[in-house]
Amino acid sequence: MDLSSDDYPQTGFATLRFERTEPHLISASHEPFFTFGRVPTLLSDHPLSPGLDSAIEKGPWHYGADYITVYFRAPKDKLRGLVPSPFAVDDGTCMAYVCEIVSVGDGASAMVHTRPDRTLYNEAAVGIRVEFGGKKGVFFPVMWVTTEWSLLRGLLNGYQKRLADRISMTKLHQLNPGLEPVGAGSEFGGFCVKGPETTLAVTATVRSRAEPSALPSFGVTYGLRNYPSTGPNQSGVREPVEVLKSNSRVSDVWVGAGTVRTTLDVGEVEPTSAAVYKSGFTISGSKALLPK
Repeated sequence: MDLSSDDYPQTGFATLRFERTEPHLISASHEPFFTFGRVPTLLSDHPLSPGLDSAIEKGPWHYGADYITVYFRAPKDKLRGLVPSPFAVDDGTCMAYVCEIVSVGDGASAMVHTRPDRTLYNEAAVGIRVEFGGKKGVFFPVMWVTTEWSLLRGLLNGYQKRLADRISMTKLHQLNPGLEPVGAGSEFGGFCVKGPETTLAVTATVRSRAEPSALPSFGVTYGLRNYPSTGPNQSGVREPVEVLKSNSRVSDVWVGAGTVRTTLDVGEVEPTSAAVYKSGFTISGSKALLPK
């Protein structure tokens, strides 16, 4: 490419001409980003097709998270405006959380030291207990995250993810001389910021340790793979799914009371309890719920 030739007049800005190219890795294995460089025979790799030449590494994907969660009830007529068919609002029970997550793809555990930026992110969400075909679950009308790769991974699997500008939450450390260890009366808080708004804020004051069984049960996780067409010759996708989760475990549970504020139109919020805990699980994808 010769930017000084007559074909590319100098306007004060560099003018670029791209030949047919294909994505290729910048460096070592498990490097998830791609760049455009070598001339291909076919541009076949897509940044949303999980793999080495993608913005998303291949699954299954494993997660470990620290949660601050508030459980609450809200008017069912308001919640119906946030839940798409074929899901039906159950009894008005909801959750709101802020969490910090460590995640790796299957067989890519080395990324926690080779690419720690690709394994850490924060998340904030509101979940509504729903029902489909007699089976209870939770649907998240919106889930804010702090990284592109977690956003894209979620959209593929049916989560309604959005990029946040900032998500912050309480972090304690047992060796910090200025902080007390977690105990009765410990206070936690977290919030999500998008543009000029704090889209979600939760607080929790814990009073006692508890077993994982003390946490409210929501059932399976439902989602919606929704990719509308933008032109008359396109095929849109609207596919209700159940997220395939396994290896779920919970520990270090503390329960108490909390508060929640959100810009989502959930109506009047009635907090019922709050919890701080650790959770781990695996997501291997999602399955369609309706016949083709």
